[in-house]
Amino acid sequence: MGQTLVQNLLADARADPAVALRKDLERQYDACALLRPFHRACYDPGDRLELSVTGVVPANTGRIVLGVERFVGGGFAGQVYRVKLLHIDAANGPIAGLSVGQGYALKILRPSSGFARRFRNFLYFLAYQGAFSAQVNPAAVRVGVLWQKLIRRAAAHRLGTETAVCDTYATFFDENLHSFGELNEWVSGRNWKFEVDDRLFDRWEYSGPPPADHNCPEYVHKKIFMRELVGLLHEMGAPELARQYEWWTCKSQPNALKRLSAADSPRAGLTAIDFRAGLALLPFLPMSPVDFGLIARGLTRGRLVQFDRSDPRTFGRFVGTHRDDFTDLQPAIDELRQQEPRYRRSLPDVTHHLFSLQSDARLRQSVKQGAITAWRNLGHVDAEHAQRLARPRGPFLLMFVISLLPLLGGVVLKLWGSARRRAHLERSLTSWDYLCRAMRGARIETLITWHRRGRVGDQRALKLVHRPVRYWTQRIIFGWLPAGWQRFLTDRAYAWERVRETVRFSVQFLRDPPFREEWLLEQVRLGREEGMLTEGEADNISRQIKDPYIQKYLKSVAVHLCTLPVTQVVSLCVALYFLVTGESWQQSLVYAIGALAIFQVTPISPGSIVRGSYVVYLVVRERNLRNYWVAGLISFWKYIGYLGFPLQMVAHDPALARFLAGRWAKNAVRFVPVFGERGGLLEHAVFDLFFNLPLSVKRDIGVRPHVWITRAVLAVILLALLVYTLYLRLAA
Repeated sequence: MGQTLVQNLLADARADPAVALRKDLERQYDACALLRPFHRACYDPGDRLELSVTGVVPANTGRIVLGVERFVGGGFAGQVYRVKLLHIDAANGPIAGLSVGQGYALKILRPSSGFARRFRNFLYFLAYQGAFSAQVNPAAVRVGVLWQKLIRRAAAHRLGTETAVCDTYATFFDENLHSFGELNEWVSGRNWKFEVDDRLFDRWEYSGPPPADHNCPEYVHKKIFMRELVGLLHEMGAPELARQYEWWTCKSQPNALKRLSAADSPRAGLTAIDFRAGLALLPFLPMSPVDFGLIARGLTRGRLVQFDRSDPRTFGRFVGTHRDDFTDLQPAIDELRQQEPRYRRSLPDVTHHLFSLQSDARLRQSVKQGAITAWRNLGHVDAEHAQRLARPRGPFLLMFVISLLPLLGGVVLKLWGSARRRAHLERSLTSWDYLCRAMRGARIETLITWHRRGRVGDQRALKLVHRPVRYWTQRIIFGWLPAGWQRFLTDRAYAWERVRETVRFSVQFLRDPPFREEWLLEQVRLGREEGMLTEGEADNISRQIKDPYIQKYLKSVAVHLCTLPVTQVVSLCVALYFLVTGESWQQSLVYAIGALAIFQVTPISPGSIVRGSYVVYLVVRERNLRNYWVAGLISFWKYIGYLGFPLQMVAHDPALARFLAGRWAKNAVRFVPVFGERGGLLEHAVFDLFFNLPLSVKRDIGVRPHVWITRAVLAVILLALLVYTLYLRLAA
């Protein structure tokens, strides 16, 4: 069975041309015959991993073989894959939860992005003066999974089911990525369904549990679930782990998924999947609204920095109070009590240890051993030099001080501590042929990363391997740009194809009704896979594809798509006009930049005017204001005008309207760093602001027209007073 699974995975990998090309580039790197190993950033589908693992409870050890099915994503804490267990060899007893053929979530505690890794490590170093422990310290990785196992059991008592917390099965060390990791339960779930809510102002006006007829039940139940989990973590003595589920971090929402098997109930199936903090919280660097309060509460507990430290006394009281619930997990409790002090004492952590580093020789020895272990697991020093550093009179203190130097410190440490790196450098300095091969190998590593992120295409990646001048030109001039921009500006064939495909799509979408239907059906299929539509909703939309109202909607979407470049073209023409007609180059440039900026910030633009005019044309031609008045009001506004027809469609097909507006919201916030991630609070806030808020205002106007008339009159009076005040100031 295992052999069949391996063959299937390899066949799938060969079927993907992108993966096959990256494998070919890796073979070209091997052909360089370098003394240093290949620097791998992450894995591709079809890769086969052989790992030594340790179970969580019981802590049995064994060897497993995993097949990577796909890269799921990741953040500052690490990278996550969907994997399948192909083989297991556990000689000293079974590893609970692992079975051949089953799918799992593999989390490697090293970000695939170089920027994310450096930023995370920098903050962690400021906080604790050491390497990111979960990546390099065996005690730290064990503490994380043991806490997760115990939280899962506590959730069974407090939240009614163990499935409220993702299960965890084993820990391991990946020698290719120089990182520890964990093997967890694979949760088939989604972030949230965007719900049509025309009572936005009354969303939280209820007592007790949310009513059964609540307009936004999944949203409110998710917030309640995360609030209850935060309370449980504080009660267990893990207040810093609770930050992973604090609602107002605005990026914690993706840490709680709703299982697809429980889609019928808004309350059931909510599952916490991530208990690995990524960024240390420093007192001078709050990164979300809730961090201000967390910093203040941390200072009252004497914690200047916060990450994942627990309170052993509170934990002891909690376990004592709920002793019967943890009887079979006593080995996990015992190991946690051993591993957590070992983890904490492996870091200098001057804000916590204060003067103990000077007076406690055992603490200094523990910190020394922790640093050597981190360097060894990161590949900075080999086994021989690790033993030399561990000696009582070894050069540890000197190397530790050197490692603190910006930029050069790490380089010196690696050269001193690794015989392979020194041999590689020596050959590079003494052999021209080897130097050329080393430079080609470095290019190949970068090109693999570029190709994976869409910065270069297949043929261009292969060509740049042998064109160092062109490679370095692109890296210096365009390497700092977003991936799509770099490829567009450096690959003429790709740029022309994108422009041609965009024009072809717009024309075909406008002129070909069957093509529009295929597009909508594809969007519905993706929405069903992402959990944004239920099976019933997707089937209902597919059956109504010929509905005249939907056909009219699709044609209107086509017209709106054609208006996308209008604003950009007009603004560019105006800017060029100022560049040509200005009295001086400086004046022309200022006017041109000002014109471009004005077109970007004005609420109404040439494109939105064209879009709104089309809706007015439909109203006049069909003499039908009722079916277009919402779209007419919204279409004239920039950015949100594309929601005009989804809002108009709410009464006719709420599921389709909600789905299309939800996809727009997800795409609209994607460019926002950190807070724009899929499933984050900003995503739902944008949906509420541009979809549910207009619906709620419309409903409220019908219920309380006198209130809105009063508000409108007051707004006009305030605006008039403001204009009059400005006029008086200018006149004076």
